[in-house]
Amino acid sequence: MTLRDGRVFEERQPHIRGGVHEPLAREEIERKFRGNARYGGWDPARAGSFLQLARNVFDGPVDLSGFRG
Repeated sequence: MTLRDGRVFEERQPHIRGGVHEPLAREEIERKFRGNARYGGWDPARAGSFLQLARNVFDGPVDLSGFRG
């Protein structure tokens, strides 16, 4: 930022938060999702239901037998 008196202050970081070098924890990702869902008009129950579905898909066995030819 540049102050009125002309002094300049800079802040740099070597990588972004949430990237490969500094990944977000699951709780942080879920908190971010809930905030985005709230901004998009979802109520907390709907966001919670979606998160539960996502946990089931990513953490548990997934039955894909219905997609077999």
